[in-house]
Amino acid sequence: MVPARTRTPRMARMSATASLGEHVDRVDRLRLALARVGLPAWFVIIDLLWIVKPITFGIDARHYQRAASAWLTGGDPWAVYEYDVQYASGPHTLLAYAPTHLVPLQVAVAIWMLIGAAAAVWVVRRLDLPLWWFAFPPLFHGVWNGNPQTLMLALLMVGSSVAAVAAAAVKLYALVPLLFRPRQFVAACVVLAASLLIVPWQLYVASGGGAAGHLEGAWNGSAWRIPILVPAVIVALWVLRRHGGEWWSIPAVWPGTQFYYVSTVLPVVARRPILAALTAAPVPVMVPAIVIGLAVARVAKTRPGVTIPAWIRRVTEPDGDALGAQ
Repeated sequence: MVPARTRTPRMARMSATASLGEHVDRVDRLRLALARVGLPAWFVIIDLLWIVKPITFGIDARHYQRAASAWLTGGDPWAVYEYDVQYASGPHTLLAYAPTHLVPLQVAVAIWMLIGAAAAVWVVRRLDLPLWWFAFPPLFHGVWNGNPQTLMLALLMVGSSVAAVAAAAVKLYALVPLLFRPRQFVAACVVLAASLLIVPWQLYVASGGGAAGHLEGAWNGSAWRIPILVPAVIVALWVLRRHGGEWWSIPAVWPGTQFYYVSTVLPVVARRPILAALTAAPVPVMVPAIVIGLAVARVAKTRPGVTIPAWIRRVTEPDGDALGAQ
């Protein structure tokens, strides 16, 4: 051991470099351990403690189908409640559930549960991930509730204009990520506008779309939980517009965000195990905080003379070796 007072500047630099290298190695080991063992365990723990509740199994599939059936039989979809929760989806979503009005309610619910599960499996395989990513809590939350969120995500990942229009019809807030795809956004808006001749938009407006009840009971994990963050998050999404911003957009800025909305981040966290672990936790404002952090790192990376710490790069940049496949 060389006494500190006898060390030369060169020796000090070598020591600092060695310490940094050891720190980076520790981060790498942590990421690999997290991806291969800790991450699936973390997913399952959250699923069991926070999502798997008998009362919520299939609740959204049943709610959406009952609302569509009410519309088709001359009723008001937004007057339909399920366990004191008012129906609050956009009028276009009713079109998706119209065909299953022809079968008994329980059969329709089973069909939509299967569609949601199949869409989730397709998303996982499309991203070339191990099947245990099906347990990614926001994704599994949508499957467990029978919410068409997973179908919307799959349609957005298809990437075609037809699929984009279908995604917006299933979930109106799909228009938010489509803002990053201007042509598809315009196509979706044109089709949705034309379909106003069919859907009960007057009832939707008159009832306020169930917005009051939805916002009151929402998990609300977006920047709107702390409104002062909204401008900063919007700017951050613009910075990330060519770096996955579209996938962060819904849970970052959509008012009244539910936890399953966070499933849209899966394409950009699948190879970032630490970010996947963070977004897997039902912590409000987590996504807006991550978006701001990623944008700051992105801007710093483009500035000459600014050095991004290696451990930050390890956390934020994709890692093809951290999939946890074996």
